[in-house]
Amino acid sequence: MPGNTESDGEGPAAWWNERYDSDDMPWDTGAPQSALVDAVAEYGLSGRVLDIGCGTGTHALWAAEQGHPAVGLDISERGIERARDRATDHDLDVRFRVGNALDLDADVGEFGTVLDSGLFHAFEAEGHAAYAEQVADILRAGGRLFIVGFGPDAPTDFGPVPMSTGDVRQAFADGWHELTCREATFETRAMEVPGLLGVFERE
Repeated sequence: MPGNTESDGEGPAAWWNERYDSDDMPWDTGAPQSALVDAVAEYGLSGRVLDIGCGTGTHALWAAEQGHPAVGLDISERGIERARDRATDHDLDVRFRVGNALDLDADVGEFGTVLDSGLFHAFEAEGHAAYAEQVADILRAGGRLFIVGFGPDAPTDFGPVPMSTGDVRQAFADGWHELTCREATFETRAMEVPGLLGVFERE
């Protein structure tokens, strides 16, 4: 699973578009991740919500159903097309846009909450610092980032890069306050995968 690098002459956007065109999306269960929903119940959503790496928009649509202005962003045009169709089907006013989480457009705006289901674990270690810097730029002081993805005990041949508590804590060591970083379950179409949940507050 590519993150922010080119591979065999094909960029990450093309790789993701192919997945969405083929419906080869084991991560896309159509429902929000239970670990993320539970963490939001514990720590709360606030303000405008960004579903970063939104794919077909599951978590942006869920945030909108909770009454929050929501934006979904993904590098895949095909994923965004599917997300927009889902928003129309559910009669929800959610803004979806194509964008790179490692190089966010200046006009994306400011958010009170960022939801990340399965994006951080798509990057190799060298992408973690860039990701944290980009999220810090668009998350207001006191805003919260929720991350859920493959944990250290997850299979290594599924595509995502299993992340440890050390990986996550290192990425958000400066300018962030850790609320929790713990084992969780990451749900896929095929099985439940040992996962990791992190919640960090912007200082």
